[in-house]
Amino acid sequence: MKETLRRHVAPALAMLGALLLWGCAEQGDAPDAEAPAAASDPAMDGSSALLALADRTMADLTDASASLQMLEGRRVAAMDDNSFAHVERQAANAAAALEELRAIDVSLLSDDDRITHAILLSVLQAASEAPAHFWHKFNVTPYAGGFIFSSMLPRALAGYTFETEEDAAAYLGLLADLGRYVTDDLTRLQGQEERGILLPKPAIPGARTVFEALRAGIGPLAAVAPERASALSEEERAALNAGIETAVSERILPAIDALLAYLGDDYMARAPEAVGLGQYPGGEAAYRFAILQQTTLDLDPAEIHERGLAYMADIQQQMQAIRDELGFEGTAEEFHEQMRADPRFFAQTPEEVAERYMAYIREVEPHIPDYFSVLPEAPYGVRRLDPAAEPGMTFGYYQTPTPANPRGEYRFNGSKLESRPMVWTGPLIFHELVPGHHFHIALQLETEASTRLRQLSSLFYAAYTEGWANYAASLTLGMGILDEPYERYGWLLFDAFIANRLVVDTGMNHLGWSRARAMAYMRANTFSSEEEIATETLRYSTDMPAQALAYKLGLEKIREIRAAQEAKLGEAFDVRTFHAAVLGSGAMPLPVLEAHVDRYMSRD
Repeated sequence: MKETLRRHVAPALAMLGALLLWGCAEQGDAPDAEAPAAASDPAMDGSSALLALADRTMADLTDASASLQMLEGRRVAAMDDNSFAHVERQAANAAAALEELRAIDVSLLSDDDRITHAILLSVLQAASEAPAHFWHKFNVTPYAGGFIFSSMLPRALAGYTFETEEDAAAYLGLLADLGRYVTDDLTRLQGQEERGILLPKPAIPGARTVFEALRAGIGPLAAVAPERASALSEEERAALNAGIETAVSERILPAIDALLAYLGDDYMARAPEAVGLGQYPGGEAAYRFAILQQTTLDLDPAEIHERGLAYMADIQQQMQAIRDELGFEGTAEEFHEQMRADPRFFAQTPEEVAERYMAYIREVEPHIPDYFSVLPEAPYGVRRLDPAAEPGMTFGYYQTPTPANPRGEYRFNGSKLESRPMVWTGPLIFHELVPGHHFHIALQLETEASTRLRQLSSLFYAAYTEGWANYAASLTLGMGILDEPYERYGWLLFDAFIANRLVVDTGMNHLGWSRARAMAYMRANTFSSEEEIATETLRYSTDMPAQALAYKLGLEKIREIRAAQEAKLGEAFDVRTFHAAVLGSGAMPLPVLEAHVDRYMSRD
């Protein structure tokens, strides 16, 4: 689903210190905003130091990230530096910043500054620990390289205007740097192999496809249409076109060819059949680190696995009840086969896919005022993915509003529609757009937060981001929208899809499950097609281990936080206030959210 930049999310243990400090001070301890503060006021000094450090950290992250630069409306001059040396430099800078952060007395900060402190602590601590796990991340897989080359790079190139010779030179510099970026990917693969870490055999074809597609498409992608360069002189346009040809032929294609050669038959012969982080030296620690990054919860992989099994058992029981309600007497597999053969669950064209999604959005829109008091201003809609990106993605992702495209969009997979039954169309679009990702991400981008770090914190916390989107989708169950039996069944299939991830992700990365066993589990417990099962199992085990855990664990944690407030407040509980509490301060680690919501809901 949504796959966007996720950098340096801290272990939940780092959050506990901040939470303990929060318990030592009441809201009244914050200085009176109307009273003049002396220059030596420790609270004011601490707040100023915190915000300055947060701004400096975010500026450093933005300077190093093409995706963040585009969010700022900046022209991208270079691809990201994914080298080990760069990660080590980041870690050293983060360690120094942590010393500054720990010198600030959290007990003197306001509530909002305490959230900033907790987020900054998480970002810096994870960055400081990142070198230890650098070699366990594969950068060449469809959800990593595929996303960069099919989404980020085209947007970066399209962001250029050509008014001067300097514009043309900057564009050529970005193209040349793409060659360096691909070479960094090759260097990582070589360094991984030196450490006994090779891409699993089942993942190699997908990785090769990413770079074969880049090789085939980079020429047309890099070309500049004459009308884009009309402000340049004829000589400047000729120089630009020649420079593009040189960058492609002498910098980019040789780098791609070298990487593809490395991932050839000899590499395939050396590669393991097994999947999952647990098979590699240091893989167990890397997986636990990934769990903490993605969920912000201190959970043991075995515990997550057991939770997944319990969730799945409950979901299967609810699905059986609906099959009984419909009078179906066969097995779950037979019912699913009947659904797969039912033409009403299939769209014939990408345009029909888009219309089905928007029909559900139109259905939910009248209910929004009953549940939300604050909404983003950015418009929203759906749009098909670049077809070149579709083979490696199961569904699609939410694309944030930017200055170049101010509309939040769900970019959907419009390929192979005959094998994509739309049985959970409603839950999926509610998750991806309204009231899911668009509400929290667009709103956060529009909020005048104390720092840019706070505006963009949704990029760091998968558990909040995906947890909110799933929680928001589940709200529609109470709106009378998903009341028809097949729609309720579609929600349960959607819920089974995210719950099964707890089982198969931990199974492959922690418990030593083979990919075949994981695929068999998905086949027996979800509605996923064979193509989806193949893509998803590689996603969990190789592309982004632990990231998929965030969806169900985040959903259940937000439900848990809401249930605690309902029990505490009784009839005084107001769902609009609760949603304002969850959304109003942006994304954050889930333990921090829990404490924040409790303080917010306790206000008079």
